[in-house]
Amino acid sequence: MKTKTLLCLCLFIGIGLTQLSAQTLQKGAVVAIRTYTFTLKPDVKMNQLLDFWINKYDPEFEKCYPGLKIFVLSGDRGEKKNQFGELWYFESVKVRDKYWATEGDTTSTDFDKAAAKKLKPLNDEWDKFVLAAPSVYTDWIIK
Repeated sequence: MKTKTLLCLCLFIGIGLTQLSAQTLQKGAVVAIRTYTFTLKPDVKMNQLLDFWINKYDPEFEKCYPGLKIFVLSGDRGEKKNQFGELWYFESVKVRDKYWATEGDTTSTDFDKAAAKKLKPLNDEWDKFVLAAPSVYTDWIIK
């Protein structure tokens, strides 16, 4: 009985350590920080947008772009306090460039064009929440 318990404990620890190392930022990866200024449609609450954004939109977006992980950010202190943004984590510059080879061109690759087609229903749903969402971004390479 003790042997089985020990083996199970070792298995869980091993899985846990694997998961921890998978969440470490890697040198050569790209972190893109995007900040948004939202104008919501009348009768839309920010919590409604956040629920859709976090639980529906970003998970589907990630499925279309393997190697990309997205985190929604909420400003807590500083210049962007009470504003929202995203952190996009690409495994490498190569992964980022696979989807967006040219800065500022949102559909420069065939892959991105296909993903945009898949995401059209979600983008249409996004438009039910937001009148405008201008954003600024910077891509950072981890050294």
